[in-house]
Amino acid sequence: MTGNWQVHVAFEIWGVLFCLLAAAAVYLSAEKKKGKMLWLTALFVVQALVLLFDALAWLYRGNMTTVGYYMVRISNAAVYVLNYSMIIFFTGYLCACIGIRRKRSPQLAVACGIAFTGMVLILITQFYPLIYRFDESNRYVRADWFLLSHVLAFFGMFLEWWMLIRYRKSFEKGQLIALYVYLFMPLCAIIWQSFFYGISMLQILDTVALMFLFAAVVIGQSKQVVEQEREINDMKIQVVISQIQPHFLYNTLNTIMYLCDKDSGTAKRALGDFSLFLRGNMDSLISRSLVPLDKELRHVERYLELEKLRMGDELNVIYDISDNGFMLPPLTIQPLVENAVQHGLAKSDNGGTLVIRTRRTQTAHEIMISDDGVGFDVRSYMEDNRIKSVGIENVRKRLWGQCSATMEISSELGKGTKVLIHLPVD
Repeated sequence: MTGNWQVHVAFEIWGVLFCLLAAAAVYLSAEKKKGKMLWLTALFVVQALVLLFDALAWLYRGNMTTVGYYMVRISNAAVYVLNYSMIIFFTGYLCACIGIRRKRSPQLAVACGIAFTGMVLILITQFYPLIYRFDESNRYVRADWFLLSHVLAFFGMFLEWWMLIRYRKSFEKGQLIALYVYLFMPLCAIIWQSFFYGISMLQILDTVALMFLFAAVVIGQSKQVVEQEREINDMKIQVVISQIQPHFLYNTLNTIMYLCDKDSGTAKRALGDFSLFLRGNMDSLISRSLVPLDKELRHVERYLELEKLRMGDELNVIYDISDNGFMLPPLTIQPLVENAVQHGLAKSDNGGTLVIRTRRTQTAHEIMISDDGVGFDVRSYMEDNRIKSVGIENVRKRLWGQCSATMEISSELGKGTKVLIHLPVD
């Protein structure tokens, strides 16, 4: 078996590349750089280092030069220490998946205790042959207390098995199977290596198990993307429904009926604007992509023309469009404009002015919708860091979900309200 060490080393080098690519993929695909994805990223990075040092240990095995002397000792010690540290990272990943906070996790504390105990044993081994030693030809040889290192590993795996079984309902089916595989394969390897010496089956099976775990993560993220798309489509429907409110329909139709007797030409134009406004709302239901700012502004203009029929000179609109070359989710500006008109200007005794302004900065396209209406207390408008208004909160979610844009709302009683949207230039 030891004669095939070249194949073993080649597999480990390939495993290093796989683990590093998997670590990069997991880290970059995470929406928030914290929590379970950081633990999983660390797990892949540590496994890559384990494979690298194990390959070096085999490459320099029996090398009698000064470099070979130190490389064999450093590499073998690193393999043990990193393997023990994986108990910490995997337990941390399980805690993050379950929802146990790091500072309040007795399981993570126990895992750290087991890992640090193992590391101390390896430190002692560097001065006294407790776990392993090196013979006259600079080759790794197991020492009398070698099985103690595996006993500690069993304690760590027992903890992880207990957590997985105890909190199995916290995991999806595919993820749970992958985690079981991740624990079962190293367990088989440790049992094998306790009785037979040769190629390091632990590193090989650990890598294979991580492949299963990576596949489960990719599948889970694919399902999450599909769910997010479904949620965005649902929010589009909610936004459209919220925009076709009965009071707006009644007010608009009553105004048009009044104009039919007084000014048939204006009534005809109003019917055209009303028809195009309704069609714009319906078109947004089937739109799966961003729309140009021009198209969104045309929809806003139709809405404001209808409102001006009702409010007359009490509604003054200013367009200050200095940046026009970007895309945004449909029905982004119109709900914000309607909110400003209905809850800001219409409630003011003398109406007021609505300003729609765009500009370009070095990092973002900025859209500002402001009014000098009655204003409100922003704190009473928020609940658990979410906006109470379903329509406005859905706009915020769609902005973030479709183009990583943010929305800020500021207001002062008696002075008006300002909404500022930042869309990243990329």
